[in-house]
Amino acid sequence: MALVFAGVPIPGKINPYIVLITPNPVFSIDVEVEESETTSTTIDGVRLGWRYDIAVKSFVDTLAARLEQPIKASIVIRTSDAIAYPPAASIYAATTLAIVKSVVEAAGYELDSREMLDSASSIDDEAGVGLDYIDGLREAIMLGKSIVYRRGEEPVELSTGTRLELELVGEEDIGEEVVEVLGDPLLSALTRLSGLAVLEAVQRLRESREDVFKLVQRADNAVFYLLYGVETPRADCKWTPSLQRVYGICKPGTGLGDILEFVL
Repeated sequence: MALVFAGVPIPGKINPYIVLITPNPVFSIDVEVEESETTSTTIDGVRLGWRYDIAVKSFVDTLAARLEQPIKASIVIRTSDAIAYPPAASIYAATTLAIVKSVVEAAGYELDSREMLDSASSIDDEAGVGLDYIDGLREAIMLGKSIVYRRGEEPVELSTGTRLELELVGEEDIGEEVVEVLGDPLLSALTRLSGLAVLEAVQRLRESREDVFKLVQRADNAVFYLLYGVETPRADCKWTPSLQRVYGICKPGTGLGDILEFVL
C-alpha cells in the first residue's frame, strides 16, 4: 500500500510529496471490465465512502467515453486484518491503476508502465479528479518503492532500506478552502514552506534522524489548518491528503489506530 507521508496539496501549485510503501500488501482489489450496453460501476467489499465511489465511477465513465464503448466495471475491495480504516486516496490510486490494466489486458493493448500511469493521470484530469498526490501514489505502486514525487518530474526513490512504523487512524472532513482569502503572496509563502519541509524531511529520512516525523507533523498540520481549516490532531499525529478529506497518521504508541510498517 502506498501512503502520502509528507506534503500538502495547494490549489494551482506544484509541490513535492514523500510517498511511502508497505513491504507487504494490506488490501486486494479485484477488477473485471467487460463491454456492456450502458456504462456502469459496481463496488463491493470494504466501503470507503461516497467520495471514493463517485471518483471511481467518474473515472470509469470517462474511460468508457474515450474508448467509445460502454463498459461494465465490477470492483471488489478486501483488506487484511492489519488495517481497519484504509486511506481512500491510496485505495483509489490502486483501483484506477487496476482498471486501466484490466482494460489493457482485455483489449490486447501493449502499454508499458509509463503509458499506463500517464493514461490513468489523464483520465483523472478529464474526470475532474486531477490530484497530483494521486499520481504520486500510483507511481509508488507501480515502482513498488517509496519515492519523492513532484508532478512533471521523474520520481526519486528514497532507497534507504530502513523501516518506518506509522499508526494509521482514519479520515476527517476538511473545512472551507480559503485560498482567495489568503491571497497570492501568502499562498506562495505556504507553498515554499511546504516544499522546503518535504525536501528537508527527505534528507532527514536518509540520515535516519528521529525528528523527521515532528518536522512534517508541524509543517503539514500548519498548512492544512491555514488552507483548509483542519484542526490540529492531538498526540503525535499529522494529516495527509485524501479524497476531499484528510487522513490521520501517528507515531506508534498513540493507541488510536493500526500500526503498519513502511520500507524506505
